[in-house]
Amino acid sequence: MKIDARRIRALREARGWSQEHLATVAGLSPRTVQRLEAEGKASHESRMAVAAALDIDPKQLAGIETVPASAPASAVSPVDRAKIILWIVSLMLAAIMFQLVAGFILGRDTALRDNRINETCKNTPAECGRQLRPYWEIPANPG
Repeated sequence: MKIDARRIRALREARGWSQEHLATVAGLSPRTVQRLEAEGKASHESRMAVAAALDIDPKQLAGIETVPASAPASAVSPVDRAKIILWIVSLMLAAIMFQLVAGFILGRDTALRDNRINETCKNTPAECGRQLRPYWEIPANPG
């Protein structure tokens, strides 16, 4: 079974233990501990004994960190995440700019048309087909 040899050595050295001391505490031979740190291979029993001696979860020896269920591992790197966010923000800004420009052009054209109609109706109301009246005199439901 493959294990993380660097982690075993780091944990052992953090306690100030020699390989022989770890072997004694774990109930293994010093040669087994040497092989664990050199080759990174261990039987299930050896891995469990070393984990118990170092007072850690056996999964940590295999290089598998225990991750809380509420924090799933992300498949997207931080650089890719930043690129995606930047792309989305750029699209949103482009959409907003399009709406602003289109709204300005449509509003301007509508205002110019209305101004021409109002001028025509002021000068010659008969041509408009309607008479200019204040808005409060226009019935709510004509017809």
